[in-house]
Amino acid sequence: MEKITHKNTLIAIRLKRLKYGANPLTEPNESLQVLAHKRQAGKKTPAHFHLPRRRVTQTLQECLVVIKGKIKIDLYGTHKKKFKSIYLTSGDVVIFMGGGHAVHILEDTEIIEVKNGPFVEDKVMIEL
Repeated sequence: MEKITHKNTLIAIRLKRLKYGANPLTEPNESLQVLAHKRQAGKKTPAHFHLPRRRVTQTLQECLVVIKGKIKIDLYGTHKKKFKSIYLTSGDVVIFMGGGHAVHILEDTEIIEVKNGPFVEDKVMIEL
């Protein structure tokens, strides 16, 4: 797991390999709770449900899971300046924690995107 920061702000978390067990990728206080599971055959998660609880978030965080293909992601700091580009391929994961991002599809690609809701149209485009 790689934590990508810019000027002491966590911008993204990149995961290329899974460790055995259930491994939290985000901190318990973050809006998006992401865990990576790598389990051996025969393991079981007991049947359960989650009680309704009021959850209030002020930030939007996103998680991309690349199923197939290759993408390039440009990362932007809180001052809307690009500071890094990263590449992801099949099986890689990125969690956007803050700042901004652009996604470039480099090959035919399948991605799963997860973010906290409910959906609100709130995009602010970054002038390049």
